[in-house]
Amino acid sequence: MENKANLKLTGRPFLPILAVFVVSSLFIVVARPVLAEGKFDYCVLLAGNILLFGVTAISFYLYSKALRNNNPHAFVRMMYSSLLVKMFACLLATLIYAWLAGRQVNRNGIFGCFGLYLLYTWLEVRVLMQLSKKSPKNV
Repeated sequence: MENKANLKLTGRPFLPILAVFVVSSLFIVVARPVLAEGKFDYCVLLAGNILLFGVTAISFYLYSKALRNNNPHAFVRMMYSSLLVKMFACLLATLIYAWLAGRQVNRNGIFGCFGLYLLYTWLEVRVLMQLSKKSPKNV
């Protein structure tokens, strides 16, 4: 009988998330004129992308740590804490941006960041589901 704590999680599972960050950042920088035509502020999108990547990295770390833990209570705690960290960081960043920008808030940029949030979350869940299938089961 193997232990979930023996599961080795290297940096390799995180590579798809890193690839999405690099590709989306390059797209935002290269497609700046196209984004301007659609009234997307590239600074908002780039800052949102960086924030979402950082928060996703923290969340991914907590999720992967939860996968290695045999204690079901610790597993649930880690899962909820990673979810809350991600949600509150995004909410706080949006509120700070809205407060600083005042009436100049770029709604399209915020909606673009929301799309990036969905993309990062979907990819994170997909990778973690693959990892959970590979993890040894307690029988």
